[in-house]
Amino acid sequence: MRLRVCKSALLFSIIFLVACQSEYTSLVEDELASGVRNDSIFYSFEFGQTKTEFYNACWEYNRKKIFTHGPSNNYVQAILHPKDTSDVKGKIRMLFYAKFNKEEEIIAMDVKFSHVAWAPWNKDLQADQLLPKVKDTLLKWYPGNDFIKVKDVLVKVDGNRQIRLKQESDQDVSVVIEDIEYRYNKLRK
Repeated sequence: MRLRVCKSALLFSIIFLVACQSEYTSLVEDELASGVRNDSIFYSFEFGQTKTEFYNACWEYNRKKIFTHGPSNNYVQAILHPKDTSDVKGKIRMLFYAKFNKEEEIIAMDVKFSHVAWAPWNKDLQADQLLPKVKDTLLKWYPGNDFIKVKDVLVKVDGNRQIRLKQESDQDVSVVIEDIEYRYNKLRK
């Protein structure tokens, strides 16, 4: 009798632990197991590009007047224009900068979005109003899985590419696009 109770308790514990695996963990494991590689980030940037390739591409886009330096020269800046060119308030500032590994290869891209015309008194240009627009744009740029909510962050995983999206402040929406295969391989070592 006691053995039967112990086996039942063990079986229940195993089922409970498997059932408790989060939707996020399951998604990441499934996507990494798929073997699908999504290395494109945006413009001509890709995971695995070298720091030199990143800088050269930025210079070339700057020469074409597509990119410029962002505030305090900490980010590269691109302005995303609305389809309606008369919509002055619709312009969105995209600031970004690559994160590199020890081999100086891109492993992630840190991105911040804000309205160009943002001001504390412009309630319709706050980050909480911008976040759904950024989410829709990211879904167009990166088709595949939808975003899921993980605590206070929206997360999208397609193959090795993970996108994390959240409101950072009243002004900024923060996005991190990363190669989770790199991160998980590093954690396993």
